[in-house]
Amino acid sequence: MTEPETRNSKPETISVSVLGCKVNYADTRTFASRLGAETGPIEVVGTCCVTAEGEKQSRKEVRRAVRRAGPAGKVFVTGCAARLAPEEFAALGENVIVNGEPGPEAHAGIDNGAFGPERSRTRYFLKVQDGCGGGCSYCIVPLVRGRPRSVPAAAVLREAERRLAEGCRELVITGIDVGAWRDGAARLPQLLECLASVPGLARLRLSSVEVGHVSDGLLNVIASHGIIGRHLHLPLQSGDDGVLKAMGRHYNRKDFLDRIKEIRAAVPGINLTTDAIVGFPGEDNQAFDATLDLVAEAGFSKVHVFTYSPRPGTGAVCLGSQVAPAEKKRRGHRLRELSERVGRQHRQRKVGAIDEILLEREAAPGVWSGYSSDYTRFRVTGGRRGELVRVRGEADRNDCVEGRIIDKTLMELVHG
Repeated sequence: MTEPETRNSKPETISVSVLGCKVNYADTRTFASRLGAETGPIEVVGTCCVTAEGEKQSRKEVRRAVRRAGPAGKVFVTGCAARLAPEEFAALGENVIVNGEPGPEAHAGIDNGAFGPERSRTRYFLKVQDGCGGGCSYCIVPLVRGRPRSVPAAAVLREAERRLAEGCRELVITGIDVGAWRDGAARLPQLLECLASVPGLARLRLSSVEVGHVSDGLLNVIASHGIIGRHLHLPLQSGDDGVLKAMGRHYNRKDFLDRIKEIRAAVPGINLTTDAIVGFPGEDNQAFDATLDLVAEAGFSKVHVFTYSPRPGTGAVCLGSQVAPAEKKRRGHRLRELSERVGRQHRQRKVGAIDEILLEREAAPGVWSGYSSDYTRFRVTGGRRGELVRVRGEADRNDCVEGRIIDKTLMELVHG
């Protein structure tokens, strides 16, 4: 995933492109915010190495950035792939600076947490944790990110208050293994409880969280606060017990499905999405079919499909029984087809129903796009950025629900 952005707060332009996860997005924007003293065309590329395709696309994006910047510009390359193979990325251009930062004198007075003041942005990715100790056999992330470490609660709250004061309405709590966040005796449920009470916040959302970290306490907090989004992204990776064991995942098929049922019982109407890997060594047709069956049974509305590729430095690189590339492609296509089908079913249930939508951006003149509490994308006519509106769904079209604004919420009537 690449998300190019530009800022024109001075004659030169800083352009940011990000591949990969929300944590990489947050990190790259933080890095870009520190470049205020740099001159000339500036390109910042956040790279990803979670798959071979991610590395390939990262190299392509750096080459594009080199062309855009020209001989007078600079290309700063950061992110996981740059940490994994710095020499390889440095060789892509004479003006490429890998993990480079301006000198310490340039940091004085420069915003350390976002790309520019962000007053035009509704959603802010608030990173509270980095690193992972999960030990999954396919994953290179611990090598480039290190062991788990958390941002103290007081610092998280200060950053949240600062972002809300700048005009953000939604905070997305993110981290490499966000469920592992801790500060003394405090865990993720206590952090969400504190953040949910910060004045001015319209919505609080969790990014990806491992199913083993979805405690009863976390579910109670979500169920007790309407401000917290009714959506969880729970990485599955496989629906077959043998593959899960080879992957080093810490659950089996039954455990995962049982917890899904408990989550839905604790938070009625919650929307669940997931990740899955196709073509892991030893995944035969029966194992792949088990993944298809679990996705359907769990009722996921979206599956982010990854094709397995060997990562040097991981345990899985030594496994035999490799799946042929053509078969990996076929399985990926089948799983994406299932994802599209269950996604349509989820959106169609929104037609005729009323949802509360936080408007984020103008998708077309007079047409605004935003998300419901359960992370369903809507498009409506009218409204403005940052408004929280009640919308009746009218049609499922173009991967989103088209709706009609009924009224503003009580919060908007009081503060709008």
